Amino acid sequence: MTLNEYQKKAMTTNAASSDNDTYSLFGLVAEVGEIADKIAKGVRNGTIIICDDCIHPAVVSDEPEVRQQQLEFEEGLKKELGDVLWFCAHLADRFSWPLEEVAQTNLDKLAKRKAEGTIITHTDH
Repeated sequence: MTLNEYQKKAMTTNAASSDNDTYSLFGLVAEVGEIADKIAKGVRNGTIIICDDCIHPAVVSDEPEVRQQQLEFEEGLKKELGDVLWFCAHLADRFSWPLEEVAQTNLDKLAKRKAEGTIITHTDH
């Protein structure tokens, strides 16, 4: 599935009450917060660790209970990331931008910064 196909399908789930910019902006921030919350709770309950800026399972195990906890964490994180994607698609749709165009614009911006050696320190536009 392409990003544009996703956007079109995702927008079929948009309710009239949520078809506004305020909902999209607050919803996006809330979903990003839910990702951070899942990661924080994973660290707290020992399901995951953060080491060298990477998120890892706390224990690599074939034990069914441990593996189930890891799978539930990963599935929950994937669902929250999907919610973030929905809100990005919704905001793009509100501006009549195809999501693939938004993605390409981002890749072009990053490639330009990399070529200029400014990928880490950048200016706002």
